[in-house]
Amino acid sequence: MEDNLNYELIGMRIRTHREKMKLTQEVISEKSGISISHMSNIENAKDKPSLACLVNIANALNTTTDHLLMDNVTAASTPHLLTEIKMILDDCAPEEIFIIAELAKTLKKSIRTKNMQPAEQ
Repeated sequence: MEDNLNYELIGMRIRTHREKMKLTQEVISEKSGISISHMSNIENAKDKPSLACLVNIANALNTTTDHLLMDNVTAASTPHLLTEIKMILDDCAPEEIFIIAELAKTLKKSIRTKNMQPAEQ
């Protein structure tokens, strides 16, 4: 069976969540029962975490494995993605929210336009 998980995105999500919580790799690795170097390698996609390790990291981050894997999951991840967007916007000033909303509208339009174009042959 092919391993189609995007470990770079998983690592990035772990790092982002850890930093948002203002925790160090040392704290999360200790709570997860792994070494600091393994934690660093997971965040940098040099190591692939086992399922048990991923669950332990999610627990240490007070989140779910769904949240950490959402880039690798399809439609069921929409509520989690919306939660993540809200987390990103929580500490933004009104001007920042306006700019981000305008960028999101433009990006959405661009994605939809690209998806409507015929594939190159």
